[in-house]
Amino acid sequence: MERIIGETNGIIRKIRLEAPLHFVWKIESYSTLLESKWNKIESGSFEVDGHKWKLTFFPNGNNNHKGEGYVSLYLSISDTEEPPLSLDVSVIFKFLVFDQIKGKYLAIQDSNEMCRFQWMKTKWGFAQLLPLGVFKDPSNGFLIDDRCIFGVDIFVEFVESHDFIVEGLKWKLKLYPKGKSTGQNSVSLFLLLVTELPDYYRKVYAEYKLRICDQVNGNHLENTISDITYFDKGNTGWGIDHFVPLSDVNNMSKGFLLKDAVNVEVEFSYISVFKQLS
Repeated sequence: MERIIGETNGIIRKIRLEAPLHFVWKIESYSTLLESKWNKIESGSFEVDGHKWKLTFFPNGNNNHKGEGYVSLYLSISDTEEPPLSLDVSVIFKFLVFDQIKGKYLAIQDSNEMCRFQWMKTKWGFAQLLPLGVFKDPSNGFLIDDRCIFGVDIFVEFVESHDFIVEGLKWKLKLYPKGKSTGQNSVSLFLLLVTELPDYYRKVYAEYKLRICDQVNGNHLENTISDITYFDKGNTGWGIDHFVPLSDVNNMSKGFLLKDAVNVEVEFSYISVFKQLS
């Protein structure tokens, strides 16, 4: 349970008792950080929903982004040293700062909620997380015995596969781990046509199977996408909102989730391209 205590400049602040869901970072010797030549410190990498992440903390504020007089905190995706051009991960995240006196967390998140991590922007966060005076005030409990504790919750909106080519066209799979639109409480899975169709292409018709693999028993779950399934400039993706209930995915005996990963596949039956007659 979270209780909203304020919203300013598009940042929502809440109080809660629950610990961070995905990562806790304890920083010792805060004063030593202030005295060092380094203006920031990075956490180790941690994994959420198949991606690696890390936190970056500026103990005296990120002065390059109007963080003077504040502490700054950022979340970065760190799958690879050089992010690929195809990187596209949308998430909702919130930072948590532990009140070591009351045993509660201050949760801080953007009111716009959704943040998109791409190759040109792999880091999101707050230059003005908390005013330095508020952070350092012992009565607030955020900095006690020269120690502070941060956490983060990360909810991935969707993940996309790498592009692949079938019949000379470029495609990719898109998976919503928590469901899309009407697919709440289900995993949603879609096939996207990545190739930008030229003007002389009218439509691309396709029949295919979408599959979530049972990695333990081999009892894969399949759904055939057929009927009038066409891709054009106005319809670049087709799939199923309610592909599999989340309860089934989280049921380890069904084998869909193994080592925090799911395997999804597509199998084409046919692809037909209709071109504009000249």
